[in-house]
Amino acid sequence: MTARDKCINPEFSLKDIMVRPLPIGVQDFKEVRDEGYLYVDKSNLIPQILSQKSEVYQVTRPRRFGKSLNLSMLDAFFNIKYPKDNKWFDGLKVSGCKECYEHKNAYPVIYLDFKNLGVSNMKTFDSDLIDEMSNLFRNHKYLLDSEILDDVDKKYFDDVFRRKLDPITLRKSVSVLSRMLNEHHGRKVIILIDEYDNPIHNAFGKTHHQEILDSMRDILSSALKGNDSLQFGVVTGVMQIAKESIFSGLNNLKVNNVLSKDFDELFGFTDEEVKAILEEYGHPERIDEAREWYDGYRFGDADVYNPWSLLNYVSERFEPKPYWAGTSGNSILEDLFEYASPELWDEFRSLSEGMSIPYKVKPTITFQDLHTDERNIYSMLVMSGYLTAFEDDGIQYIRIPNGEMADVFGSTILNRLNVNSPMHVRNLSKAFVSGDSDAVEKRLYNLFASSAGNAMLNDEHSYQAFVTGMLMFLNGRYTVKADLEEGNGRFDIRLERRYGDYPNIVIEIKRIPIDSSDEAAETSAMKALEQIKKRDYLHGLEGPTLIYGIAFRNKKPTVLSERMDIQP
Repeated sequence: MTARDKCINPEFSLKDIMVRPLPIGVQDFKEVRDEGYLYVDKSNLIPQILSQKSEVYQVTRPRRFGKSLNLSMLDAFFNIKYPKDNKWFDGLKVSGCKECYEHKNAYPVIYLDFKNLGVSNMKTFDSDLIDEMSNLFRNHKYLLDSEILDDVDKKYFDDVFRRKLDPITLRKSVSVLSRMLNEHHGRKVIILIDEYDNPIHNAFGKTHHQEILDSMRDILSSALKGNDSLQFGVVTGVMQIAKESIFSGLNNLKVNNVLSKDFDELFGFTDEEVKAILEEYGHPERIDEAREWYDGYRFGDADVYNPWSLLNYVSERFEPKPYWAGTSGNSILEDLFEYASPELWDEFRSLSEGMSIPYKVKPTITFQDLHTDERNIYSMLVMSGYLTAFEDDGIQYIRIPNGEMADVFGSTILNRLNVNSPMHVRNLSKAFVSGDSDAVEKRLYNLFASSAGNAMLNDEHSYQAFVTGMLMFLNGRYTVKADLEEGNGRFDIRLERRYGDYPNIVIEIKRIPIDSSDEAAETSAMKALEQIKKRDYLHGLEGPTLIYGIAFRNKKPTVLSERMDIQP
């Protein structure tokens, strides 16, 4: 029985029908558990880390896939400053691991987050680094009263805390703090570092990029390489920066990225977890829609959903739209379309049409590598969550994972066309879906008249490319395809619905001389409709379907449409 059913059943109390609040933007595991937020149990990460016994784990996943919450969970489990009898892990999977509980709240923990280090210039970076280290030492201020540490250590501690040390000296401070904690507690230290790559990537293209890379390498290397006080470390980020660049000399490094099979279900939501969420919030019937929009990522051997988008989808009353993409700019895609070759542009159109492309992902690709081979952008897009990779018969492929990212790609393609008003494109898309051929005709003319130069309209393919680009606005609800074989020929444009009651749409375009009569234009549009049916461009479609024949006289379209219901 769902929460919705219980609302109309008087035998249930208010407590029975209450659902847990959604932890959107809440990254503190303790707060999630204390405040009764929905929590999707990822505590199996703890026994996996303990059993592998690596010295340092480098974990990379796209943003908003649960890295910070998982690090916070590790802190809550291992940190000696929390009481051993805390209830945060009661009922979770890790509670069944007796060996794990020997390590519960037994280690001093150093917990750093580098997402807020400014990189506009070195002065800003150094100032933020000083503040970050001061705040870190503040969390362990009790060491100033330690009977174990000597006056030299306490003087160093006080200088960091009071922001007296220069940034160069501070690069060793994490290592020094770990030694102090080890000596004071008599236990080795766990080091947790979130978003280690953020300042490095944000500084790309700036004159001081190498200085920031050097600084981050010194901080991480001194903390994690040859540190006798280290029990283990976990470092998370989006991109996997090559070991030679930042972890040089670190021998016992366990790399875990989107291709790794370890931890594969521990970042992102599985299908069973999403089903449980939809059941709890009263809409289990939404599972197909949720899959279309937010599933499709492949991490190791696991298929997972984007957790940020799924939670926002539930929070926004199950309205399917891009949520993850709105949390930051899509500058990677925008830069790509600015400088992409025609060949790469064609590949991106193929991806946006739902096709897969053979490509071997290189996990350690960085921005510098884009200059050596423009296709290296695909590795970055896989690691950062815009694309996903999978294998078939030993060959690795890439594709757009779901409707949300299809929408992002469609919008980016649309922006490249320099269409003046997204509102006009939205209205054109609605007209196509509604079957209103007069509205389609009017809105097509307005868009062509304001956005398309005469020089680009030199053949039917140019019209097809322009209309396809505008219809990429519908990429979340549809798979938008162009110039592909189906039936007994190649259709111009075909929109296959992803879910729901939207009609499939097939469009055939003709180009006729600018001085042709209205009668000739209508005859040409009718021939386009007949071509769709005669050559069976509808092959494989089922349900309500709209077909459009469009004849263009330069920028003036004549549009005819027909509604069909195709039986399986």
